[in-house]
Amino acid sequence: MTNISPQSWTGRMSPLGASLALTGIVAVAALLVWVGLGIAELPKRPGPSDFDTYERVVTALRGGQDYYWALHQALLDGGYPTLSPLNWRPPVFLTFLSWFPTLGMGQMVLGALTAGAWAMGGAYAHRLGGIAGAVATGFVLALSLLSIVAPRAELSFELCAGTLILISVSAYGLGWRWVGIAAAVLALFVRELAAVYVIVCVLMAIRERRWREMLVWIVVIAAYGAFYLWHVSQTQALIGPADHAAREDWLQFGGLVFVLRTAAFNGLLLIAPDWIAGLVLIAGLVGLKGLPRPALTVALYLLLFLAYGRPVNNYWGGLYAPLVAFGLVWAPGAMLALVRRATPPRSS
Repeated sequence: MTNISPQSWTGRMSPLGASLALTGIVAVAALLVWVGLGIAELPKRPGPSDFDTYERVVTALRGGQDYYWALHQALLDGGYPTLSPLNWRPPVFLTFLSWFPTLGMGQMVLGALTAGAWAMGGAYAHRLGGIAGAVATGFVLALSLLSIVAPRAELSFELCAGTLILISVSAYGLGWRWVGIAAAVLALFVRELAAVYVIVCVLMAIRERRWREMLVWIVVIAAYGAFYLWHVSQTQALIGPADHAAREDWLQFGGLVFVLRTAAFNGLLLIAPDWIAGLVLIAGLVGLKGLPRPALTVALYLLLFLAYGRPVNNYWGGLYAPLVAFGLVWAPGAMLALVRRATPPRSS
């Protein structure tokens, strides 16, 4: 078992490089705090909530109705735009929930999945940093994964997909590559935005020259492409005069404001001011620097959310939020290492 030092990525930095890195970190942290202080509260959407709509679909599925017909009616009655296929969730997740007699039972199953993700995250952290790393990561991860106990959290596509991404990252870190692949594929079929993490898996496989895994990913991507084309065809077959387009485009270029909104969708941070989410995010990024897979995953989601997503889509942060916990554990050691590199001892 090999431990990783939080100083590993700072070891080759010159004193000047370390000083510039520290200056940049402090500057970005100050910028995120400033942006966070100016974020206004999101207005409440009129009509039924997303959870109301999804619960209605689950109830209809239990009654034997067709998924797309039930979803179409629920979206129309809720005043949702339906011309774009992006507003129609694929059927896998809600169909799965409809197998349980009650949503409470579904929440218990997803809670067990979350507990498994927490345990795997702790095991991965133990491999990285021993007992201390496992204990610290377990504590921080628990605060992040608490969202699953919120009322009707079992209806959140993003929390489920984010938990599966956490399982996948941890499995890869533990050397359980096929478990990591399986969890990533499940996350993709739950929520198409998990495609960002699939891109990370593909890039990592190319980087590490794992050609068998690349072949698997080619098959997965082709299969999902066929599935999504079928999904789009099902949605378009139901479009009629009552359907309408959204008033806002998905490309909002919300910048740091939207990034902070997604970063705040993270366990206990949901009840904290947005500027605290900014500090947590920058600390997490500093600590993740030495962990390529979770670091690249969080970075790509943040880059996407700089441009893509409406203000009300802040819950998309659930896709990457659990991974920030790993960074928070290693951030203090990384910052201390940077300070030491920036101020080398003077020779007598």
